[in-house]
Amino acid sequence: MRSIFFFLAVAVLVGACKNERKQTVFYYPIDSLIEAQVFYLSESHASLSKKATIDGEHDEIVTPKDTTGWRHELNVFAQLNDINKPSNYRKYQVETGKRDANSNLLVYSMESNDSLPVDYLKIYYLSDLNNIRKIEARYHEENSLLGNARLLSSSRLLTMNFENINNKIVLTSYSITGGQKTLLGDTVQFSVNGMITLP
Repeated sequence: MRSIFFFLAVAVLVGACKNERKQTVFYYPIDSLIEAQVFYLSESHASLSKKATIDGEHDEIVTPKDTTGWRHELNVFAQLNDINKPSNYRKYQVETGKRDANSNLLVYSMESNDSLPVDYLKIYYLSDLNNIRKIEARYHEENSLLGNARLLSSSRLLTMNFENINNKIVLTSYSITGGQKTLLGDTVQFSVNGMITLP
């Protein structure tokens, strides 16, 4: 009986956290953007061509995805929604409307001086923030087993590229590059590049 109550309490707490996450947007609704892409790519029967490299070894995958598959595929980008956690409110310096030196796009950027998982996030857009073309962010995390003893750390540069297709903003490619320190102190370098094709 006690274990049933515990599981019910956990379920209620998880549900409450999910609802809070969807309702709170301090900087940019990354989770809503990802979820919209998941549904659109699934309904459009988009296919994914993915090349992964880990310490020089390559693997290529071409596979269509359903909603569950796309959600799993884009989950790493959903982590960027950490910027909207209540504890991170006012911890990012925001700059909007700055012109990108390498294109005709404008940039909405958030950068933190604190030690937060999302170091920075930049959204490149054309004239209106709803008309995005690219998202770039650096995500850093550390896992520890005992106190301050750092066992694992990883840093990754996340990039998503979008196009306006039939008046819809659609994810067309993405990349993840970075490195992860192992328990032995070695660093494993990795990269993932995904190209999305609509039928």
